Amino acid sequence: MSTPSSLGAGFAASCAVILSAAAPVSAEPAVEPGPSIGGKVYQAGWWWKSNDENEVDKSGLIARPEPTPPNVPAGAMTVAAVNGAEEMVAAVEFALEYGPGADVTSFDVMLRESSAPDSNVNSDGEGVKVVACPVTEAFWTKAEGGKWSSRPAYDCESAAAAGKRGKDGIWHFDLTPIARLWLAQDSQLPTSIALVEQVEAPMSFQVTWDGPSDKGIGMKLVATGGATPQPPADIPADSGTTGDSGAVDTGAGTDVSGEVPADAGTMPDDATAPAATEAPDVARKSGLPLPAAATPVTHVGSMLEDIPGGVLFLIPVGLGLAYAVMFALGPNGEPVLSGARHGVGRALDQLRVVKTLFKEAK
Repeated sequence: MSTPSSLGAGFAASCAVILSAAAPVSAEPAVEPGPSIGGKVYQAGWWWKSNDENEVDKSGLIARPEPTPPNVPAGAMTVAAVNGAEEMVAAVEFALEYGPGADVTSFDVMLRESSAPDSNVNSDGEGVKVVACPVTEAFWTKAEGGKWSSRPAYDCESAAAAGKRGKDGIWHFDLTPIARLWLAQDSQLPTSIALVEQVEAPMSFQVTWDGPSDKGIGMKLVATGGATPQPPADIPADSGTTGDSGAVDTGAGTDVSGEVPADAGTMPDDATAPAATEAPDVARKSGLPLPAAATPVTHVGSMLEDIPGGVLFLIPVGLGLAYAVMFALGPNGEPVLSGARHGVGRALDQLRVVKTLFKEAK
């Protein structure tokens, strides 16, 4: 038989189970490197202070940019400090599914450290600190070990989110305050962050994360409302990019995919096309010119093709004789007298003299 004390203990345990079941679930970010929720990573890059065309060596000549350090894999991004000063900075741009005026609940970003040899130096050291700050430059281009002077400008005074490194090398950044700045009603800030060191001398370290191509960045944005977001600045909305269907609108009533819009001059269901024999009548009634008859085209040969070769040879000979007779007779059909007669003309002159002498002899 149960005692009152045991019954009370059982009742208390039951209440504890019920209360624990009704307790809210922990608000840990349900995101990991790779997946993108509420947007996507548009571009990422990093810049190196040693690659600075403004640094001058002792000879007074501009120092040549140093090559990309071999301990930063292609496609990755890195942040480093040397004796408490900036050495490398990184930046990430996001394309969000929400526009100005959205109410941001949370925005979490996760970065995975690179596993490439020597790509991380003292990244788990005590006092290592990397913060995310909003970028203030509207247009920037990604680079890998880019020139220091071309890094995007940023402002860590308006907002900053310190990264928290897990034992597994996953860094978590709570960017909720920064996302609220981006999506404010009248905000002109680009949806980009700069990742920078924030340590004091003599601290030195280097943290390298896998880039978007290696699925090293994950994000989750939870928000409501807001205007329709605009595409990134370097991809105009009317640039003719293809959508899911692969068709590009050309403005000519059809698209590249070959599909014809439903209202592009289609014939009503109860209409019938005129028969071929009715086409002339339809054209006459409408006042339109009749189309030319479609007659077959045949080969038209030259008149000279049917003349025998011997006749062709005699043609220039006959023309030559005719010209000689015409020259001998003159324009009036009679011999032309001249001071120097030869050939046929001379013979005719002699014949005329003989006839004259014969008449006089009679």
